Amino acid sequence: MLLGLTAAFRGLTTNKLRSFLTMLGVIFGVAAVIVAVALGQGSRDASMRRFQKLGTTTLSCFPGRQSKSGVSFGQVSTLKLDDGAAILRGCPSIKRVSPEKGGFLQVKNGNRNTNTTVYGTGEAFPVIRHFEFADGKYFNTADVKAKREVCILGWQAYKDLFGSGNCVGRKVYIKGQSFKIIGLFKERGGGGFINEDDRVYVPVTTALRRLFGKDNVLGGMSLQGRSESLMQKAQEEADGVLRKRHKVGSGKPSDVIIFNAGTAAATSSEQADDFEQLISCLAAVALVVGGIGIMNIMLVSVTERTREIGIRKAVGAKRRDILSQFLLEALFLSLTGGLIGVIFGVVFTLWGLPNLKPDWETTLTVVPTLVAFGFSALVGVFFGFYPAVKASKLNPIDALRYE
Repeated sequence: MLLGLTAAFRGLTTNKLRSFLTMLGVIFGVAAVIVAVALGQGSRDASMRRFQKLGTTTLSCFPGRQSKSGVSFGQVSTLKLDDGAAILRGCPSIKRVSPEKGGFLQVKNGNRNTNTTVYGTGEAFPVIRHFEFADGKYFNTADVKAKREVCILGWQAYKDLFGSGNCVGRKVYIKGQSFKIIGLFKERGGGGFINEDDRVYVPVTTALRRLFGKDNVLGGMSLQGRSESLMQKAQEEADGVLRKRHKVGSGKPSDVIIFNAGTAAATSSEQADDFEQLISCLAAVALVVGGIGIMNIMLVSVTERTREIGIRKAVGAKRRDILSQFLLEALFLSLTGGLIGVIFGVVFTLWGLPNLKPDWETTLTVVPTLVAFGFSALVGVFFGFYPAVKASKLNPIDALRYE
């Protein structure tokens, strides 16, 4: 065995550049598998975190496109404050409702100010959307009914208005009106167009009457179902109640859109799985191409070393000795390429991608890495077997006469 390893290593190092070029297919194939799986898993994890924040028992209701005489004329909200109470009465599968209305306003604290979203909600909002408090509390039903000027700050809004220190009990000015801060949410993370940290939360009735001048028109609603198993039923019940209240027939498009977070989470996870499998299949093809490259070079090597094989057989080498030598050469190529590919894939996943695409999330796990490395060894054995068998079957006399 040791002689076979020595002979295999000597055979490969005779032409180092050719050996390295042969390994490139395996290197890139293994690296691609690792990066693809890390991207797929990272995408799934990020998606699930977003939906967990929203809650898998949460329905979000938004204004839909309006139409008249078959002509669509965009979004006009038909959601009213009374719709929330009607949903609670008419939907047994729904246990909480938060009517909502938001708008972009300037909020001031002394000489500090920020342009942010002022978001009016019902008292059940933090429970439905799984918000956690850093300090203070949320407003209650009495605050909503009395249209009190109280507010809760999102983490980014707090940083912009106060920077540090205690804010609960102090006041900020929204549209020239004084609002008492009664709570501060913990940081949720996120950014872009919708950043829940960069908001000031007020009672929805206060927002409608004092800030936006619309006593009854909502921008949306958050609904909480009684359990994950009842979410589809809850969505159907809410749709039925709103169609009846808004006089929309069952055969017509609804004037509202109801977003089911649980269904969306499952769909997102399935899409991430499909993406991961697709990229992994492409990476596997790259590995197979690398294996074909190994077989091609090994066949060339057999042809070039025909006389050497003849001499070895003439001095007593057995068929299994020749077979093991060429198999070991192929295995050495694939394993070395696989090891380099693992190193390259891990380094690129941990340091390369975060610098090139900071917004892409990756999750590196051990099992796919080991599977990719093991598959590279399998490729070497599979594609190296035919050249090894061909070499071992050479007739010593014909091999010695080969020019």
